[in-house]
Amino acid sequence: MTSVVAEVLGSDFARLHPKVQWRFGLQSSDDLAQFGVGVMEEMTHSRLVPPPLLWAGRKRGLFPAGVGKDVPFTIANYAYVDELGRETMSFVRRFAFAGRPQGMNSVMVSSAESDAYALDYLGFSSDMVVHTRCEVDADGGLILESEVPRFLLGPLAPKLPKVASAVTIGREWWDAAEERHRIEIEVKSPVIGQLFLYRGWFTAEERPCLAADIPDDARPRSVESRE
Repeated sequence: MTSVVAEVLGSDFARLHPKVQWRFGLQSSDDLAQFGVGVMEEMTHSRLVPPPLLWAGRKRGLFPAGVGKDVPFTIANYAYVDELGRETMSFVRRFAFAGRPQGMNSVMVSSAESDAYALDYLGFSSDMVVHTRCEVDADGGLILESEVPRFLLGPLAPKLPKVASAVTIGREWWDAAEERHRIEIEVKSPVIGQLFLYRGWFTAEERPCLAADIPDDARPRSVESRE
């Protein structure tokens, strides 16, 4: 198997900067994991985001709900084949907000319906799914653009109405001057405008990691097949 991002990008994967290829070329057969440590220089959200939504996002590991500058964070990436036989890349993020650490988990898998996008299942229980398109920018960075999310609530998978929905645009690239990875994520509503903004940097290394060594918190509490 190839990595999820490599499968979606196809020949464009070779256009990524080698350091970005290393980040997103991780696959289950490598028996490796990546561990990053860095700082989120800015983490903010609009005052128009309802407090109950912030609470739910933090509680379920869907997104960090804190506000701060120079927030230390870690990111761990694991690659494995899930229970449905899909190549999977797991992202485990932890943010050291003062007095209240927060987490955000996601797993990315290939779509069985289309090779134009990947599927991102968000949260500790993977109870939200987004279709994510992958592109390469002029500097060899990776752009991840996610469509309107759907909640996976029992047998239902409702899509938010456009007025209440949001799309996410993320970019990860290699900062050659500082010799570190950089990341920027913006969540926008078509009505309200910018809802969330995260930007920062990290350094990363890889270590041996067999499938049996992947920690429980790197795998979702339930596995979803719905797209």
